[in-house]
Amino acid sequence: MRLLPRSLFGRLMLILVIGLILIQVISATLFIRDRYQVLRDSFGFNLMHRTASLVNLVEGMPPENRDQILAVINSPTLRISLNDEPQPMKPEAKRSERLESRLKRHLEDHPRILVSIETIPLGRWRDRRGPEHRPPPRFQMMPRHMGPTRFQVQVQLSDDKWLSILRPLPEDIESWPARMLFTLIAVLVAIVVTSLIAVRQLTRPLNTLAEAADELGRNIDRPPLPESGTKEVQQASRAFNNMQQRLQRYIKDRSRMLAAVSHDLKTPITRLRLRTEMLDDPEVKKQFERDLSEMEQMVLATLHYMRGTESSEEPVDLDLVALLEALQDDMSELGWKVTIEESQVEPYRGRPLILKRCFANLIENAVRYGDEAIIHIQDSPEQVSIVIEDHGPGIDEQELENLFKPFYRAEESRSKETGGSGLGLGIARNIARAHGGDVTLQRGENGGLEAVVTLPR
Repeated sequence: MRLLPRSLFGRLMLILVIGLILIQVISATLFIRDRYQVLRDSFGFNLMHRTASLVNLVEGMPPENRDQILAVINSPTLRISLNDEPQPMKPEAKRSERLESRLKRHLEDHPRILVSIETIPLGRWRDRRGPEHRPPPRFQMMPRHMGPTRFQVQVQLSDDKWLSILRPLPEDIESWPARMLFTLIAVLVAIVVTSLIAVRQLTRPLNTLAEAADELGRNIDRPPLPESGTKEVQQASRAFNNMQQRLQRYIKDRSRMLAAVSHDLKTPITRLRLRTEMLDDPEVKKQFERDLSEMEQMVLATLHYMRGTESSEEPVDLDLVALLEALQDDMSELGWKVTIEESQVEPYRGRPLILKRCFANLIENAVRYGDEAIIHIQDSPEQVSIVIEDHGPGIDEQELENLFKPFYRAEESRSKETGGSGLGLGIARNIARAHGGDVTLQRGENGGLEAVVTLPR
């Protein structure tokens, strides 16, 4: 399973989101620690001051009235009692010692002070209060072993009585600040949305550049890229446009050179053809004419291959079935057997003249080596596949890819009787690739050869 996204956009968003979450968690942790420290210090001061005031108040009461007054002061959140001995308790050493030292500074006249802070399990809380009692709302969502936190102070009075003060800690000390949590989530969502838009804007020129590079292979005269955006995007667009201009100049120079070569070669071939008419020996004359025809055919085939997909025609919506049927009619007049298996095909956008040349080369190759061409058409929303099948002897799979090389043929002879110049398959593949597709060869089920043309929608 792949964890990292494949696209640059996905990886940038993943890095940003993870980084933002880590920063938010670290910031929230530091804030909570500082907040807890401040609240604890503030609570400790107020708590010690109130506790000292209660101790001094009880200390100043007449002993015979203490029980009655304490009964009036007691409440669900404050339990005060007088005992002959200190009550056993479970102190948390660090917090108890710190609060005890603070309380001693307020009660310097009372040297014996015991302080404890402990968490009461909810089960024991309910047992004390009764099964029908529900704890405060802030404790209802806690695990069973968690519950209210109580603070207990026991001070020995001047008459050797022990004053016990038991009260719960306030909620603010223990609870998580929900408002802060919601704020952090809202900020995180806002930053992620903003980053999403920003990263999309930054990576969009890369997608545009990739689409332009892909289209350049099919149409060298495509409109240049706009040189706008950030400095780096402008530099990349300018470099791409310069490359396109250099390719256009190279292709135009090559076309002019090929036109000149074509003219220069046709002239001596024509002169040689005229001189063959002056030969007296019919057999020698026939051999010269055959060699000149083969030479002329090779020159024309080479020029077609070098021109490749050069065409001034614009892509149009065309009917591939009608195009193949027109080829079928033309080749039937030459006595070639071409069969098309009818199928429904949606219109395809392409350049009809060079596509016709592509199919003609493949059909001619099938008829020449397999006596018959059978055409199957398969259409889908993604691509159109045209399979041209023959019933020839077939070719070894190791040789299939070599057939696309210029002047390569599976048989040694290049004579007119046995085949062409070995450029037809290469021209067909170049035309298909100019439309974003390809031509591949494979062995047929009947032992012949299948040429598969794939044209993406």
